[in-house]
Amino acid sequence: MLFTEECDKVRDLMHVHSFSYDFHLRVVHQYLVGCHMTLRQGYQLTDFLDDFISHHPDIPKFGRNHVFQGSFSISTRMITAHQLYNYITDHASTYNMKPLRMSKSTVTTDNKKGMPEMHEYALVALWNSSGSYKDLEGLHHHDDFDVSLVVCHNAAPFEEQSDGERHLLRLRFYVIMTSQRELFPRLTADMRRFKKLPQIHRDPGEVGGWLPSDRAEACGSRNAEQETLGGNCIWRGGPEAQGLLYSSPLFPLLNNEVASACRQIQASVEQAMGHSSWRRLLEAVQSRSVGEIDPQLDCFLTLSPAWYQSLIKVLLNRFPQSCRHFDDNAIQYLAVLNQKFTDCFVLVFLDSQAGKTSLKVVFREPLPSQPQASSSPHPQLVSMYHHLESVINTACYNLWTGLL
Repeated sequence: MLFTEECDKVRDLMHVHSFSYDFHLRVVHQYLVGCHMTLRQGYQLTDFLDDFISHHPDIPKFGRNHVFQGSFSISTRMITAHQLYNYITDHASTYNMKPLRMSKSTVTTDNKKGMPEMHEYALVALWNSSGSYKDLEGLHHHDDFDVSLVVCHNAAPFEEQSDGERHLLRLRFYVIMTSQRELFPRLTADMRRFKKLPQIHRDPGEVGGWLPSDRAEACGSRNAEQETLGGNCIWRGGPEAQGLLYSSPLFPLLNNEVASACRQIQASVEQAMGHSSWRRLLEAVQSRSVGEIDPQLDCFLTLSPAWYQSLIKVLLNRFPQSCRHFDDNAIQYLAVLNQKFTDCFVLVFLDSQAGKTSLKVVFREPLPSQPQASSSPHPQLVSMYHHLESVINTACYNLWTGLL
């Protein structure tokens, strides 16, 4: 009888622990969705997630929700990591994310809170997921989940970094899965999920790699750390270091969402590097609308985004060796290079979502002023006008074919 009562108490405590675990992850998701009833606006969420993961090194036996912490690193080449991360947060919607402001109080030398309050920004993406899985007895289950991705910049203050560190973007990310249907912990648990498994040993020189599928399914996903270097995912064996591997039937579903999050982070960072490079380029050069060069060309600036889309295709066919096309679905840049005057090109811009277009001539240096009527035109001007004329002739052809 006493043994039974003790077992009941232990199970009750396990239920409380599991409920607390699931409850806090659900509160985090609700906060990210926009429900601020529990957490104040500006809450330091990433610090909470770090503390939460440290406090819960293992998945509770009756828990249904899951959290994963990983890291991502990539060289930013010419732009600094801080500039790139700030660019992404300023244009988060372009990458299907939203910025999350987190307050960070400054501390003065006398350990008193200073003013004003500082802020840092994380990036958030939300989506839904459905999946089926088999438990250890081979039974099939299906569940629907809300998935939250939180990404933050994991770097020392800019002034404390070396030059190499300033051009290496380090991100820390969290993937949170909360069940949409099962709001409460399980009533029973399969204790075999938590038995101690043999430790996996590696050669000392082995730095990492994707675990084979049979070994990956045996690892406790929320204890593992995944790092991406230069676009390649590497599994850093967190469970192996602890010597305890916990099998979880939900791990394949969580693993799929982590892989999806890694792909989204990598794609967003690479796109942002291209976008920010274009922005830096256009700030460093001279550009003039075709209407400024010749007012008769103003008519091309009023045409629809659909017409600009067709113009890009025609120019790619007309100048296959001279075009450089940068396509990010909604935003496109097409540079038509001038082979005789390499410091000049015609730039076609199209943002189909915002409905914005432009047709410009871009110069590395300011063009010479127009000569007097009695003087011969500058060779650079002649080359620029000939190149622009060939592009405009192609645009006129595109207009003509659109009338047929």
